[in-house]
Amino acid sequence: MTISLHIETARAALARAAWARGEKPAYDEEAITDLLADMRHWCRNAGIDYDSCDQCAASHYRNEIGSAS
Repeated sequence: MTISLHIETARAALARAAWARGEKPAYDEEAITDLLADMRHWCRNAGIDYDSCDQCAASHYRNEIGSAS
């Protein structure tokens, strides 16, 4: 997956989250924070360890950035 596709995927997730709340899509820090908080709620409800997922995602990100150089 290209970095551009990762960015578009994140943008789509932000837009869909806003739509689910009945809001206009936003792409700022508040929108990201809201989506991350929503994901924490979802993970807790599903019995998924959010912090473990976050650490894994950070590792993937570092690898992807490293491979983009």
